[in-house]
Amino acid sequence: MKGCVFCDIEKDKEEIVFEDRDFISFLDNLPIFKGHTLLVPKVHYETIFDVPDELLEKMSLVLKKLSIAVKGGLGCDGILIINNNIISQSVPHLHVHIVPRKKGEILKGFMWPRHKYDSVGEMETYARSIRKELEKTGSSR
Repeated sequence: MKGCVFCDIEKDKEEIVFEDRDFISFLDNLPIFKGHTLLVPKVHYETIFDVPDELLEKMSLVLKKLSIAVKGGLGCDGILIINNNIISQSVPHLHVHIVPRKKGEILKGFMWPRHKYDSVGEMETYARSIRKELEKTGSSR
């Protein structure tokens, strides 16, 4: 859809952690915690209510693989999965947040504070760790 941030997005290679025919997954450029990843269908659907069941089933399987890769690749204790629909949805294109969590980390507000990567190199290190974990399961881009 023209004018949609995710439809028009040109991601740099270092940010992408997974890509197939239906989905692209990349690091959030303003993460809750470093390694925060987004999973986005390539076809424009505004909310979960709009997605065909077959694609949503595929998305769930990719989400599981990515969650396992984020947890294993980053050595975090758990994963926070967030999907806003209409309310608090900053981009009107379906997307799921996969947020690495460590025991004791504090979430203020819910989605705050957000953090910046120190450099493109640091971002690449996080993405590489997740991609490496995906490669172990044969699910890489």
